[in-house]
Amino acid sequence: MENYVAKHDKLVRHLGMSVDTVRQGYAKVSMPLSDNVKNGMGLAHGGAIFSLADVAFGAAANADTETAVVSLSTSIEFLRPGKTGPLIAEATVTRSGKHIQSYDVKIFDGSGALIAKCMASGYQTDVPLPD
Repeated sequence: MENYVAKHDKLVRHLGMSVDTVRQGYAKVSMPLSDNVKNGMGLAHGGAIFSLADVAFGAAANADTETAVVSLSTSIEFLRPGKTGPLIAEATVTRSGKHIQSYDVKIFDGSGALIAKCMASGYQTDVPLPD
């Protein structure tokens, strides 16, 4: 089954993201550090970093499922500036209950530095994912 997020998420295409690896409970997503995702200081914008983390969570949570997982809560901690690209987010499931799922997401810059970490939780709905 093709990943729903990779196929349908318009923000993925708009920001030039690539869903590189995806399987149930795990996703790796990359994004170039283009001028469009830099802040006024020339570093990775916090909103772009958050978007990358959210897409990685969504890709992992919606892998190999027939019904949608939607975000419940997300918290992010910015650890250091993202100076080089590409930015890479890796989402890993930490809890997968009947309805509630929890994920750790780590975001790295192109040098391999951990620039942010995120905790995301989602709710498994009964809403079918579109083709």
